[in-house]
Amino acid sequence: MEYLVDGHNLIGQELIPGIDLDQEDDEERLVRWLRARQPNLRAKITVVFDGGIPGGTSLALSGGGVTAVFAAQRRRKADDVILGRVQKASRPTQIVVVTNDWELRQAVGRAGAQLMRADEFLRKIQRPRQMDAAGDESFKEKPRLSGRELEEWMQIFGADDEDMK
Repeated sequence: MEYLVDGHNLIGQELIPGIDLDQEDDEERLVRWLRARQPNLRAKITVVFDGGIPGGTSLALSGGGVTAVFAAQRRRKADDVILGRVQKASRPTQIVVVTNDWELRQAVGRAGAQLMRADEFLRKIQRPRQMDAAGDESFKEKPRLSGRELEEWMQIFGADDEDMK
């Protein structure tokens, strides 16, 4: 699974405190914010921004499970880069495009990508994953043993009162 994020669209939603489009370093702030939370997704994140010179992957910003890509200034927009990546993907259904841009959502949806709105993505990336007993990932809180259940397990495994201290 890969998350392909429309960077300036995400910033423009004003859902992340301390990051807005008026800041000169808004792209760097978003990438740092995403890198800090990327382990919660356990998936690759590629964030695409408009207006890079000369365009392409930013080695300086990329790392920690997040790749930063800039659309070449004057020739392409982030939307074009995102749509192009989905269209060229061998398995577009394994790509989740994060944007609130209606036109981009329509185009990448037709190309086979999954869609996620900015607020949904932010909820998902901020919530740590947990594994259930079967190894399946889950966001549900783990059940706790009652006192009686704990006593039964301690008897099964041979623990006594001294072991409990």
